[in-house]
Amino acid sequence: MTSSALVFIMIPALSLIYAGIGNRSFAMTLFRLPLITAAFIGLQWALWGYALTFTRSTLSTNWWGGESRAFGLFDVAARPIGIGDGVNGASIPELVYVIYEGMFASFTAAIVCGGTMQRARPARFLVFISIWSVLVYYPVARWSWDIEGWSKKLGVMDFAGGTPVHIVSGTTVATFAIFCSFERHDSVGDSFGHVKKAFLEVLRTNVILAFLARHSKSAPRHPVDESQSLPSDGYTQDGDAQLIVGPSIGEEQSDSEAEHPATGPPAPGPVANELLMNARPQPQLTTRAPEKSQVYSVNYVVLGTALLWFGWAGFNGGSALGGNLRSVSAWTSTHVAACSGGTMAVVLIWLDKTIARRTPGYKGDSFDSMSALYFCDGALAGLVAITPGAGYVPVWSAVIFGVVSYICVWMLRRPALTILKNDPLQIFLLHAGAGVVGMCLTGLFARYQLVDCIAGIGYTFVVTMAILCFMKLTVHCVAKRSVSPHSLKDNPLQATEMQEWVGVTVAGNAPAVQSSAV
Repeated sequence: MTSSALVFIMIPALSLIYAGIGNRSFAMTLFRLPLITAAFIGLQWALWGYALTFTRSTLSTNWWGGESRAFGLFDVAARPIGIGDGVNGASIPELVYVIYEGMFASFTAAIVCGGTMQRARPARFLVFISIWSVLVYYPVARWSWDIEGWSKKLGVMDFAGGTPVHIVSGTTVATFAIFCSFERHDSVGDSFGHVKKAFLEVLRTNVILAFLARHSKSAPRHPVDESQSLPSDGYTQDGDAQLIVGPSIGEEQSDSEAEHPATGPPAPGPVANELLMNARPQPQLTTRAPEKSQVYSVNYVVLGTALLWFGWAGFNGGSALGGNLRSVSAWTSTHVAACSGGTMAVVLIWLDKTIARRTPGYKGDSFDSMSALYFCDGALAGLVAITPGAGYVPVWSAVIFGVVSYICVWMLRRPALTILKNDPLQIFLLHAGAGVVGMCLTGLFARYQLVDCIAGIGYTFVVTMAILCFMKLTVHCVAKRSVSPHSLKDNPLQATEMQEWVGVTVAGNAPAVQSSAV
């Protein structure tokens, strides 16, 4: 029960993180939607979610369960769930297991919420997440954790949800971003162009940084020329944009935010920002950090990360389903992985700062606020990576999980930003990317671990895309019959550019009211 409460704390922690790193126009929406989403999924879990996920199947397929006693939690009060070996092993009441796994379902949906709310209408998102839970989360959780699941029978090691929670949620956000790109009339050729651009940019970045690192000792120090420093809008006097490898969260911030104070007009959303960026010359690579943090509130991000870290004690430690040595080992490994991931992030930002000292117009204070965001990024990457193996791997190996996972996140940040422009919070990279790393490290690149990862990504992508296309077709048919004969583009699933500019409320039809504090 204590672990269930700790997992629940992780949901408002996500609210703090999403509100802190998101566009200020969506701060209030991103703050409240994770909890509302968790409530929707929690009710759904009690009515039919647990029965479909963890009971014996009554169908010819084993994709869903179906025991009638579990629907509505009608008869789950006293049945024991074995957590030990053998018939006489330790057990817990089934109702305890129900509430604990229900928190996992709510938390997974809350992760998806943060990656889609800047592009989705809230009311339709709640419909989407309800369908998605039945068609995506329940089957994947069943094959990973239920004794009758095919992945469980293969011997795949997933202690606390590397595939059902993190890989599935991250892939869902990526699918949503791809769908939004197509809905905004990006052609398939443009999508492949984004992939090519990302590859070339990563190659160019690695070559330039390697050259700077090689010649940093012999390079002369350049005096700071204030006349050549960047103005507040992030562009040089020659019109070249400042391109930064920023944190994996909160990258897409509009140019107008630097021109208006917090009390002025709201900043444009990601689409308006893309229009402004397209009007500028192509950006040139620089190792200089941004002049100010491009997030709504660094304090919210730090506090949310701390609460998420605290709640992970129940997320991983509670997955042992008892107070035993495996539970202690799981929580210790989790803590060590988070520490190592955060430390690695700080080391990398310090190295980046050292290289930047050799560039003209260097400003040291520009890195200060970024260090906290990078640390939070690294800690979360370590937490995600250790999740599938927390109860299986020795504690000393948790350092490897944290370090390797964040290095992968660091290296893939720029191509992810280029390919998935509609995932501004970089949830796919942090959750799916670090989750895949954790699954592979858990089994030391065992064959079945990779099979489970590929199955989770492929199944989630196909079914999520099918749900989105079905919902769009439904909206089109309803609008054509009851509202107007206009085409599908007049009533998209996602918010319009004007709605992204002013923010979207839960009702989906009025501008969000912002305040100085949440």
